[in-house]
Amino acid sequence: MNCLIGLLLASLCVIPSGCSSQRPVSEAELHVIRTYGWASSVLDPAPEWNPKNFQLVARTLTGFSLLEEGGRGERTYASEGRHAICFPRWINEYEFVFGPATNATRSTDGHVIHPSDGLTVVDLSSNKPIRRRLSDRGFQPKPTGLGEVCAQDEQHIIMIDDRGRSRMFSAGFDPEPQFGGAGLCWRDTPAFSPDWWTGKTGIGMLNVRWSPGHVDQVAGGIQAAWTWRGELLVTAVKDTFPAGKPWWSAGTTLLLLTGPGSEPKLLRTNVRDPAPHPQADLLAWVDDLGALWIGTQRPDGWSERISTNGERPRWSHDGLRLCWLEPTSTDRRTPLIQVAVLGKRR
Repeated sequence: MNCLIGLLLASLCVIPSGCSSQRPVSEAELHVIRTYGWASSVLDPAPEWNPKNFQLVARTLTGFSLLEEGGRGERTYASEGRHAICFPRWINEYEFVFGPATNATRSTDGHVIHPSDGLTVVDLSSNKPIRRRLSDRGFQPKPTGLGEVCAQDEQHIIMIDDRGRSRMFSAGFDPEPQFGGAGLCWRDTPAFSPDWWTGKTGIGMLNVRWSPGHVDQVAGGIQAAWTWRGELLVTAVKDTFPAGKPWWSAGTTLLLLTGPGSEPKLLRTNVRDPAPHPQADLLAWVDDLGALWIGTQRPDGWSERISTNGERPRWSHDGLRLCWLEPTSTDRRTPLIQVAVLGKRR
């Protein structure tokens, strides 16, 4: 099995010496071999792949689950006290970090209150999960791959090292660090939560910092995802969110930014949730009807529909499995966690 996976991975790279930013475009055509999945107990289980294997961590109603295909199946662990386990993200093969459900709340008299939960790291290297408090502040933690965790703290973006020491990076919202690189993007207003700080209106701006001193902006940038090449995929909205309708119903564009000062390239319209492949010039996305697709970044390449109803796609570390959330019938509000095992089409 390991030899087969190695051959499939090698086929995603055009040259045998490995995948580098200088090599030609890699657009190996993938297809679904089989699927499997689990039911969830919350509206947003937020499943995330382990960076080294095929294990998923996901939220549950009472804590978190580790999900694996086959013998070990689903292992569920309860949270401590009343702390919700939200937005889990892997730091490495053995540790993940999670935070509270909200960035802040507001009292009836208008005061903004930050949650007291802070960030917690869970160590899975032994038989029993070991939890340690990383910071007393932070929301939606995202490891940078450089020894720090990037997080939201009310109207600020903070960086927290493995000892819990924090520093403020900038004012802003919804940060998305480039894992293992210098890139970081953030919005000037919150995208999907109340804005109690800036007083701004309109579609907002996405700031893209490629490196210190090199910052670009994308009007209406609402979702951002770094590619394996160090480029950036951005979902941009065309207008403010329509009242009572999904945020994407006003129209979206999927853009590719190739580097500092580059003109954004239009890839697709009326799509969202872009997820770039970790080793090739491929991506997954959701169309305006809610269908989940995989295909080439360029719009005139190959594409294949994976599900008629999917959202929040995530690639495994090797790019040969795709996880997504699949809404179910109206009598069950919580989605399924689905996984497709992929192979190269001959």
